Amino acid sequence: MALSIPFDNIYLILGFSVALLVIGLYGLTSKQNLIKFLIAIELLLDAAHLNFIAFSNIIGGSAGLVDPLPHVVVILSICVGGCVAGVALSLIIQAYRVHATLNSRRLNHLKH
Repeated sequence: MALSIPFDNIYLILGFSVALLVIGLYGLTSKQNLIKFLIAIELLLDAAHLNFIAFSNIIGGSAGLVDPLPHVVVILSICVGGCVAGVALSLIIQAYRVHATLNSRRLNHLKH
């Protein structure tokens, strides 16, 4: 049985999750490198996982215990996200081999 997190630590976890979200959004909007896009998307996904776990501790915890279902969902999501990141990385490597660039704007001009 997992014990719930005290409320003062939950606000710290939620603050860290917001920081990950802001860093991921900044990386997604400002960078042009495809690998940096992928890292920013993974940061956004990690922020969502952290929020999901923190809110499950706030809402689902009764008598000091935590429902294991949100933890299982997050573990499965991490596994699926890892597989998706692997496929995306292989596509990025193939795009680099063919076009010799990882700049998203240059790759976008190739479709015209």
